[in-house]
Amino acid sequence: MTTEPASLINSDALDKALADITAIEDPVARERAARDLQTALTEAIAEPLTRTKGVRQQAVLELRQTLTLTKVAALLDLSVGRVDQLAKGK
Repeated sequence: MTTEPASLINSDALDKALADITAIEDPVARERAARDLQTALTEAIAEPLTRTKGVRQQAVLELRQTLTLTKVAALLDLSVGRVDQLAKGK
């Protein structure tokens, strides 16, 4: 892998945003700001998560062309049930 997943997240910016929210005195405003941040984060990762799911499914399906569920599971260090789920797009 050329890009480390952790490098895709600016943890300094997230830490600052959380510190700013934590510093809000009014609990109603603090909760709303935290909710807004949570919503923004969820929306920001929704599409990449969907695409990543598809990449995983395709990789499993490719492996399943020549290997059993058990062998794929061992190769990927996953349970047989999880490999089956991935193959079915779950």
